Amino acid sequence: MLDTIRRNNAEEVGRTTWRLASEGLPMRKGRRPKTIIGPLHIQCNDHGERKYLNQLLNDVLAWPYIEPTSKSLNDLDRVSIRLQESVAANDFSAFIHDTEFARVHLEAPTIVMVLPLVCAHWAMVKRWAEPHYLQSFGLVPAGTVIVYTPRNREELEVCYSLFFESYYSASKFAREVAVQASRMEQQIAY
Repeated sequence: MLDTIRRNNAEEVGRTTWRLASEGLPMRKGRRPKTIIGPLHIQCNDHGERKYLNQLLNDVLAWPYIEPTSKSLNDLDRVSIRLQESVAANDFSAFIHDTEFARVHLEAPTIVMVLPLVCAHWAMVKRWAEPHYLQSFGLVPAGTVIVYTPRNREELEVCYSLFFESYYSASKFAREVAVQASRMEQQIAY
């Protein structure tokens, strides 16, 4: 997944990437991790080695159009992953707050992100995620989920896919590509 992002400019990534994070997700092996459910919804166990989460964060923070954050993950207890305003979509349902589409708590390793509803559904069905507690109160978008931290290389790849899905759906270029495709289909029909 990351190779796709590095090889292609983010605007050029096609819908096949989008589908990978939906019905194409593999079933997550093992039991779901335990979580503490409340305003600060966090994963309590089954985090895996910290190196996978650190690699995921370092790579995602290097993607195009991601706002810079502190250079050292050791100085932070939470990493907010935001799009630059110039490419952020005007759809509030794609963001936790402002242009933040994902966040990672480092003290109790937990990934929180906003996914499109279909993708969030499949991530939950395939046991990669659970709905965020604050959804039920309307305090975060409906697609906000806790994605379980990666325990191995295979799970790291799935986490890249889910992050990319969140990133792509929160950006303007994802919507512009869909509108352009729709316009082309209309022109062909006439």
